[in-house]
Amino acid sequence: MCGAIIGGVAALGLNRGKGTVEGKQDPSLFPLCAELYHRFGTEIETSHFCADISGTDFTKPEEVKAYMNSPEKISRCIRLVGKTAALVKDMLSREDAKSSSAGVKSSSR
Repeated sequence: MCGAIIGGVAALGLNRGKGTVEGKQDPSLFPLCAELYHRFGTEIETSHFCADISGTDFTKPEEVKAYMNSPEKISRCIRLVGKTAALVKDMLSREDAKSSSAGVKSSSR
């Protein structure tokens, strides 16, 4: 799985999750995670998997070394992370706007 997706899901969880063991998570959390996964695969990349995107088998040390020494591959990943972060921000902004217009208090922390 691409680390950008994992980071995006983590950010969604931090924003829409329970917050405490006793708390209630926002019901939009899982649909937002599913939307992120889908939109990543249609708007950002064609694959969800790091090995496919980077062309690197991260179980092989020689391929990892080649990846780490490739400014092009590193730059691509940086761009993917930035695009994914922007997507997550837009999704959360949209949800906050929907909550505000419905008179519902946002669960943003």
